Amino acid sequence: MPTVAEAGVPGYESILWFGLLISSAVSKPIVTKLNREIVRILSEPEAKTALDADRPAAAATTPEGFDKLIRDDVATFAKIAKGANIKAE
Repeated sequence: MPTVAEAGVPGYESILWFGLLISSAVSKPIVTKLNREIVRILSEPEAKTALDADRPAAAATTPEGFDKLIRDDVATFAKIAKGANIKAE
C-alpha cells in the first residue's frame, strides 16, 4: 500500500490530539494551575506507561501552545474545506 505522499498528497500530516477545554471565564491563575497539574500527572511513570501502551507518547503543552494548535488546525481544515468547496450545513 502506498504512503499518502506516494498516493499523490505531498505534505500530508495527520496528528491525533486530546485536550482539556474549559470556559474562557476561568481565570488565568486557575488555568495555569490546572495545566501545571496535568503536565505533572502526565510525567508520572504510571501515567506514561498507561498512555504509551496504546498510543504514541503524550506530549503536554502550555495553554498558549494548545490554543495555537487548535487555531492552526481550524485554519488548515478551513483551507481544505474551501478548496474542496465543502459548505457547512
